[in-house]
Amino acid sequence: MMFSKMIMKLLILQILGMSLGEVQKPFIHFLSLNKTEVLFYTKTEEALIVKSNYKSKGPNRSYLSVDLKDLEVAQVVNVTKMSSEVTNFKINLLTKKAGETSLTIQLWDFVGGQDRLIEEIKDIRIKVIFKQKTETLLKAPLHFDSHALLLILPMILINKFAFGCKIEMETLRIAWKKPLPIFLVAAIQFFVMPFCGFIFTRVLALSQTLSFGFVMTCTCPGGGGGYLFALLLEGDITLAIVMTCVSTLLALIMMPLNSYIYSRMLGLHGSLHIPVSKIMTTLLFIVIPISGGIIIKRKVPKWANYLEKIIKPFSFVLISVGIYLNFKMGFIFIKTINLKVFFLGLLVPALGLLFGYSFSKMFMLPLPVCKTVAIEGGALNSFLALAIIQLSFPQHKADSASVAPFTVAMCSGCEMLFIILLYKAKKYYSSKCRG
Repeated sequence: MMFSKMIMKLLILQILGMSLGEVQKPFIHFLSLNKTEVLFYTKTEEALIVKSNYKSKGPNRSYLSVDLKDLEVAQVVNVTKMSSEVTNFKINLLTKKAGETSLTIQLWDFVGGQDRLIEEIKDIRIKVIFKQKTETLLKAPLHFDSHALLLILPMILINKFAFGCKIEMETLRIAWKKPLPIFLVAAIQFFVMPFCGFIFTRVLALSQTLSFGFVMTCTCPGGGGGYLFALLLEGDITLAIVMTCVSTLLALIMMPLNSYIYSRMLGLHGSLHIPVSKIMTTLLFIVIPISGGIIIKRKVPKWANYLEKIIKPFSFVLISVGIYLNFKMGFIFIKTINLKVFFLGLLVPALGLLFGYSFSKMFMLPLPVCKTVAIEGGALNSFLALAIIQLSFPQHKADSASVAPFTVAMCSGCEMLFIILLYKAKKYYSSKCRG
C-alpha cells in the first residue's frame, strides 16, 4: 500500500514537472545579506555577511557553500560560521583583476544521512575597479604643476591672515555681548546638520562608508568662501569671518566627537581610525593665521591695510581654483555618483541655508545677519571633510566615502552661484523699475 502511494506521488510530480528536491525547498526565506552588490576599488579583501535564521535539528549541521562564476576576477578565501542568537556566515573575498562576476550562495543541512538544499541566492554582483585605472582622489589635484601648488599654499595662508585683519574689535565685542547668531550657526553645524545627514543616509540606504562621508561633510564648519558669499549677497561680512573663526575653534572638539558618535551609530567603529591629532592640526592651520591677522590689525595697522586690500582678488582666485579642482576630481567619480548621492549632495547645502535663514528669522535678527547665518550654515568646508576621511579610513574605503564631500562641494558651489545670480538679477531689475 505504501509502495503504491509513493509511486502515485512520483507520477504526480513528473506530470507537474518537478523533482522531489524542488518540492522540499521551503517558501520561507532564511538567508539575508548585508549587501547585494560588492564593489572593490583596489586589490584587497572584502567581507560579505550572510545572516541565517534557519534552525537545524542538530548542532553544526547547516553549512554554506559559495560559488563564483569567474574565478579570474575574484576568489573565495574562506567561509566562517559565527553562531550566537542567530547564525552568521562571513564570506571573505579577494580580488584578482578588474572585471565583473556573480556569486551564488547555498544553505545546506545534513538531514536523514544526506545533504539537503535549504535555500539558494543567485546573481550577487561582484565588481572590481582597480585604482590604477580610475585614479585616486588625492592623485587628481596633484596633476597641477608643482609650481602652481607652491603658489597656492602661500596664497591660502596670506588670505587667512587678511581675514584676521578684517575682524574689527568692535564686532568682537558685539558678538561677545550678543552671541545669538554664533550660537545658531554652531547649533546648525555641529548638531542639526550631522543628525539630518545621518537620517537621510539611513533613509536612502547608502553604504556605511558613504554615509560617514556625508555625516562628516555635514559637521564641518563654514568654509573660506563664506566671506565672499556674504560680500556678494550683502550680508554682515565681519560677522561671517568671526563665525568662521569661532566655528573652526569649536570644530577642534566637535568634529572628533561627532566622528566618534556617528561612526558607532553606523557600525564603523571596528574599521575606522579617528585621527584626533591630525584633525586638530588641520583646523589649527585655519585658526592660527586668522589669529595672527587679528594681532597684526592691533599691532601693525599699516600692514593690516595692505592685507585687507588683497582679500577680494585672493578670494576670487582661490574660489576659482577650488571650483576647478572640484569639477576636475568630480569627473573621476561621476560613474560612482548615483541619483541618491546626487540628491543628497543637493539637499545638504540647501538644508544648511534653509535652517540658517529660518532660525534667524524666528529670532527676528536683522536681514544682513540672517543672510550671514544662512551662508555659514550652507557653505560647508568640504575639503576639511575630505582630509578627515582620507586620514580615517583605509584607502579603498576612503575613496568610496570621499564621493560625499566632492558631491556636496560641487552642488554647493552651483547652488550659491545660482542664488548670487538670482539676487543680482533681482537687484538690477528693482533698480530699473525705480529708474
